[in-house]
Amino acid sequence: MTLKCGRADVFNSKWDAPLTFAYSGEAQGTLAVTGVLGNFTIPATKKPLAIEPDIHGEAIDGIADARVLLPALADLESCIDKKAGPDAKPPSDEYLDAHAACLQELAPSPEGVGAVAEIRLGISLDPGDTSGEDAFVVFKVRYADKSSKAPDATMSAELFPAKCVLQK
Repeated sequence: MTLKCGRADVFNSKWDAPLTFAYSGEAQGTLAVTGVLGNFTIPATKKPLAIEPDIHGEAIDGIADARVLLPALADLESCIDKKAGPDAKPPSDEYLDAHAACLQELAPSPEGVGAVAEIRLGISLDPGDTSGEDAFVVFKVRYADKSSKAPDATMSAELFPAKCVLQK
């Protein structure tokens, strides 16, 4: 099963690029991610998903360590401090705005960063669906290194892929 998303994130213009998820396996398998965030594979599971009482699909869930093309944590924290001030803390608007702006303007670390990638693909099997998309994607990346700026010392980036269509 291959899901191609035309856009890796609907908010970040830097991630306005294709992102592909390829699942191989049955109930247990692997989920390969390729695109603007790099190329990595994580273990995943597939199971039935009830979207609405009469609409069913499949959920593919994976979570594991990965090397992801994101800015270095120290660069991200420094940028947030410059934009929002060193006292800004989440969930303040200043902090969240600075976090989003910094992810858009900072270059990714060339070798990628150690992170935990958490992905859920919700695939609709509804033949009457006219949305133009075959799935919703929840994609969160948490930096492996401890953060001095983020709650619980965990800095993260959440992506909202769009235009996701199954390749048939």
